[in-house]
Amino acid sequence: MWRFGWKPTRAPRGADLEGVLVSSSLGTDPLLRAGCRAVREGDVEVGSSLLLETRDDPEARAYQAEALGRAAVERIDEVAALVDAGADRADTMLWLGHTLIARAMSLPGGGPAERKAVEAALHEARVPLEEAARIHPEDAAPWSALQTVAMGLGDREERERAWNEVANRTPHLFSAHMTRVRALAPSRGGSAEEMFAAAGAAADTAPEGGPLPSVLALAHAEFLRGERRRLVDEGNSAYIVSMSLGRLHGDAIGELFRLARTWAQAPVPHVRDVQAHHLFGWAFHRAGEKDAARWHLERVGRFSTEIPWSFFGTARTEVAQAMADLGVDPRRGPGEEPEPDQR
Repeated sequence: MWRFGWKPTRAPRGADLEGVLVSSSLGTDPLLRAGCRAVREGDVEVGSSLLLETRDDPEARAYQAEALGRAAVERIDEVAALVDAGADRADTMLWLGHTLIARAMSLPGGGPAERKAVEAALHEARVPLEEAARIHPEDAAPWSALQTVAMGLGDREERERAWNEVANRTPHLFSAHMTRVRALAPSRGGSAEEMFAAAGAAADTAPEGGPLPSVLALAHAEFLRGERRRLVDEGNSAYIVSMSLGRLHGDAIGELFRLARTWAQAPVPHVRDVQAHHLFGWAFHRAGEKDAARWHLERVGRFSTEIPWSFFGTARTEVAQAMADLGVDPRRGPGEEPEPDQR
């Protein structure tokens, strides 16, 4: 699986790679990305067509709704108007809810006034999502999004309700488990014990060949992020913070290594594969397990993800630096030798 004994040619620098990487926020599937571009340019009907085809695939439905929501953040009224144009109401309400979440996440944070604006946007998102859940009671996607809303509002009761509704419908939904782990982080009023228990349970019960076990790497990232924030708030220098956090090691990295190897030995294609490779790649890079980290980051192509890299800096910069450290060149496929002009 991992190429021990790998010998690098001239490794690209982080600064070289930042311009090569593209965000995965609009998906990694070419058809979905093309649809998101069309939505951004004003053709919102394309988004309706894409969502209509996901009814029987909860993972694709949640994934596409998130991406389309980000694409339509400047076209909220146009999405809402699709219902009057004859679009499916449940699909449109799900999309509108995700668009309002994306708008809330794009607002500046900071002071009380900014926080109130974010909360107002999240409350607004709740309305269409609850309507989507009412129209299609079997659909887990609205509940997954409602869990995100409740996490953002700090509403523990609604968060637990939304999580239970998702789990009853689609118990292994990747997006819901990602939010669940993050919602239970100590920085959000949970505890490390709760967070790692949830991530560990998800990993242990995950469908064979799926990427869900990578949420355990997310739990480690959330824990280190919280510790980093605590040390900074205590007035420690950047050097002290860096030295105090150190690397992942011991049983923690051993467990991640086992989970990643099991997944890699018989993977089943999944819309969240790139996200999972980034999570495992981040964890192994943090642990100094270069071969494993390299193997995973070679498989993300040119795509960068916000989570978990943005926890520790600017996401694209962090990804590019990790790739440079490992000699990963996203301009070529896994296992390919560099072209002569890249040496």
